Amino acid sequence: MGEVLLRYGPPAVAWLMVFSWRDGQDAIRRLFLGLAVSLTALTPAVQLAVGHLTGTATLARLAGHAGMVLVAWSAHDLLAHLNGLRRSRWSTWWTAGMFGVMCLCFALQPSLLPQAPWVLEYWVAYLLALTPAFGNVIRLGLRYARTTTGRALRSGLHLVVAGAAMALVYLVNRVVRVASSRFEFAYPLGWSFWMSAVLPNAAHLVVLVGAAVPAVAAWRRRHRRYTRLEPLWRALADADPRIALNPRVGWWNMRMRLYRRVIEIRDGLLDLQPYRDADVATAARAAAASPAQVEAAVVAAAIRARGVSPARVEPGAGAPDLDGDTVFLCEVSDAFSRLDDGRVLRA
Repeated sequence: MGEVLLRYGPPAVAWLMVFSWRDGQDAIRRLFLGLAVSLTALTPAVQLAVGHLTGTATLARLAGHAGMVLVAWSAHDLLAHLNGLRRSRWSTWWTAGMFGVMCLCFALQPSLLPQAPWVLEYWVAYLLALTPAFGNVIRLGLRYARTTTGRALRSGLHLVVAGAAMALVYLVNRVVRVASSRFEFAYPLGWSFWMSAVLPNAAHLVVLVGAAVPAVAAWRRRHRRYTRLEPLWRALADADPRIALNPRVGWWNMRMRLYRRVIEIRDGLLDLQPYRDADVATAARAAAASPAQVEAAVVAAAIRARGVSPARVEPGAGAPDLDGDTVFLCEVSDAFSRLDDGRVLRA
């Protein structure tokens, strides 16, 4: 059971990240897709199935290497974007050209055995395809990790850099190992279990975890905000059930769930606008309440007084951008849940 989880768990996680990723950065989705393809293609079941269907057992390994080329290109693209650099056309064409050489070598001799013809050229092309991209991933990843304030992003970047370095070490080792078979010199290190089996799998896993850490951290941050908004949203939805949008969104798409909750709260507050009492706001400010506490008191009073217009209407409060408004509404919801009349609808 443990071996099955070790072999098939990482591909399952990679595919989960591919289909659950909803942020706007396409390079991250491509990175997860490349990891998913590479990890899946290198599983024993897939290699056996591909060999049975095509008669070429090593075709799955070519697909796995293609996935890693996509990972390297996507990671370079992402880190160039984070560092404010333009996408390098030279790097794109170089990576595509080297992968083309790999495909040509494989077509000339569809075998990756060390002693087979064109295998050394294949591995040299593979190394040349990944080295510029992974080299820039290491350089730009370390640069951005020094400047970012996000702990999860910094940890993820360090893991991606470590995985890229491990992949390059493995590829250099593999080229020397294949060269030792062709030119007949001793290289026992290349045949060791740690260099030939542990290192490539560890590189895959470290890059996968490094890419997933910021995504998981962002999901958790949105989930915390989503749950913090629950008291305020519940009171507004009980007052006017029409604000609850349908159909509901799955838990994996927390970005959309949080966005919809903020929109629903804003719809509920807009419906209460004619009943916002300025005298309640004045009394809350006189008690040295924070802006979020003032807003919570005004909303609670407006729900109680729904249908009765006050003498003076208090204007709405909030932030000009979505992220700032979400933070403000979380503070309002926290203050609302602490009010003595927070459960206004059941009072």
